[in-house]
Order: sequence, then structure tokens, then C-alpha cells
Amino acid sequence: MSGNRQSSTNLNTRINQSSRSLFLCTTAWVVTTAVLGFGPKLWWDFDITLTLIALVLNLIAGIIMLMANFRHLMSMDELQKQTHLEAMAITLGVTFIATVTYGSLESVGILEDTQPTNILFVTGVSYIVAVIVLWRRRTSE
Repeated sequence: MSGNRQSSTNLNTRINQSSRSLFLCTTAWVVTTAVLGFGPKLWWDFDITLTLIALVLNLIAGIIMLMANFRHLMSMDELQKQTHLEAMAITLGVTFIATVTYGSLESVGILEDTQPTNILFVTGVSYIVAVIVLWRRRTSE
């Protein structure tokens, strides 16, 4: 019995550590994305050197965030991994469909200007909803 409790504590510790790391890495990526998006116009008058530095920092932060996401996934137990992998598959499909549909709105005259970054909201929301629905379905059985 105590071995099972110890295993559960180790799993929770690993997940908590990887969650904190993922949160910090994601925050860094969001900040560098904001700097890249707003910096050239607001802070450094489109100086190419500063823009390239912001771009490289954003790419590095994105790669580090991706690695933290992978480490977080690897810290999970099999049920959690399966849930997140299935949620990622659903999110990929929803994102493809939303991207094609949203991208067509400009060419058919429904919207004047489509911004590709708007699809990030669809991606984020669909992933969160998929994880919640899948997890509830699995843990209620």
C-alpha cells in the first residue's frame, strides 16, 4: 500500500515540476511573441537588428517551450498521456478545418482581412475542451 502511495507521490511531484516548467517556458514564449509583434512599431522604429534579435529570441523560446511540453507529456502516467495525445489529435483536426474555413472567408468576400493568429484561439480552446471531455469520460467509467 505504501509503495502505491509513494508511486502516486512521485508521479504528482514529476507532473507538478514539469507543469511549472511548462508554465514558465510558455510565459517566456508569449512575452517574446508580444515583443516581436509590438516591438518594431512601438519601441524601436523597425530597426532590423533589434527585430532580428526579437525573432531569434522568439524562435528559441518557442523551441524551449516545445521541449518543456514534451517533458511534461513524458512525466504523465499512461492514462494521462493517452488523454492528451487524443486531445492533440482532435485539436489538429479542428485546427485544420478551422484554418481552411477561416482562410476562405477573405477570398469569398465575407471578411476583408483575416489574421492567421486568430486560429490560435481555436486551437487553444479546442485542446482545453478535448482534454476536459476525454478526462471526464475516462475517469467516470
